[in-house]
Amino acid sequence: MAFRFSKGQIVRLMVALAIVVIAVWQLAPLTVSDIRPNGVVNAKLVTIQAPISGQLVRAIPDVGEPISAGSIITRITDDTEPQALLAQLDGEYQLLRSRKTALIEKLSTLNGLRRDLGERVREMVSGSLESLHYKTLEAQARQKGWQSVVKERELSLSRQNSLLADGHVAQARVDEAESLLEQARQEVERARADEERYRKEAGSLEKGVFVGDGQNDVPYSQQRLDEVVLAVADLNVQLTETNGRMASLEKQLRDERARAGRRESMLVRSPIDGLVWRRIAAELATVTKNNDLAKILDCSDIRIEVPVDESLSDRVLIGATVSVRLQGSPEVYEGIVSGVIGTRAVTPELEYAALPPLLKKDEVLLVVQVPDAGFEDRPETFCNVGRRAEVSIPSRLNSWFGESDPS
Repeated sequence: MAFRFSKGQIVRLMVALAIVVIAVWQLAPLTVSDIRPNGVVNAKLVTIQAPISGQLVRAIPDVGEPISAGSIITRITDDTEPQALLAQLDGEYQLLRSRKTALIEKLSTLNGLRRDLGERVREMVSGSLESLHYKTLEAQARQKGWQSVVKERELSLSRQNSLLADGHVAQARVDEAESLLEQARQEVERARADEERYRKEAGSLEKGVFVGDGQNDVPYSQQRLDEVVLAVADLNVQLTETNGRMASLEKQLRDERARAGRRESMLVRSPIDGLVWRRIAAELATVTKNNDLAKILDCSDIRIEVPVDESLSDRVLIGATVSVRLQGSPEVYEGIVSGVIGTRAVTPELEYAALPPLLKKDEVLLVVQVPDAGFEDRPETFCNVGRRAEVSIPSRLNSWFGESDPS
């Protein structure tokens, strides 16, 4: 009697079969592979250093920006020394400009004061000459007046002598007439002396020398004017020296600027294809030779570093194939074992972007290359550097552990 399944039983059998297939598919790797979930995606860093000392006059590309081999990363101009000299020369030039401005302002003030004092002296000289002129005229008038008195008293003395001879007057009257005549003659001489003195004073005054009573050789205004004239002359000498120094500095500045323009300049180029991992020097920063400028991530050589038992290190065959899957991603990549690194290994000449996974006791670091993963095609993810990775290592039946392949 043939056993027939109902439609519902068939459905239940198919569902059970599907569950079994899925379970086998999920558990099969555990039975044939050693899965290591603590791997880390890593890649080498290339450090770009300054080939010369100078200033960065071109900004380094932003972090994460892809660059190709031979592309320009930055430009360094070695002009720090001439820039310092230019700054010093420019500071001295600006100081001289300020000094020149101050000298010109002071000269303008002193020239105004000189004009005022000169006008005051001219007015004083003019007034003094006019006063002496009137005094001279007055002396001349007094001289003429006393000359008339002299003539009159000479006639009076002559009459007195005639009367004395006739006995009509006493000798005392004749003596009195002689005394009056001599007095008149003295007044004439005094008027003549005054006229001469006033004329000489006028002559001296025209030469700028005051010789009046109670005066020095020059008045206070003239003294101040002389002082101002000397100060103006000194300022003009200083201004001439300042202009000469400024002209010399202008020439030196032009020469230094031209020399600075001819200073050494060098383009810094990337030696590899990659992307900017870190910018160390900013634009316009001053750097010295061999200073680090940037670090470039080399995405062409992605590696997975995963800890394994140290007991396996002697049985690992370089070039064996393993499976790699990034945490959170369903895609599986083919990896190739490229080396085993012990816990005490030091590679100072190499620098990697990510920290290697922590090793427990009796563990070593297995290095797996993933050449066909295509991580470099997505620079925005920084080539997945630093991500956790799961590495599935074939069971001991595979030849990479040094045992024969059962096939």
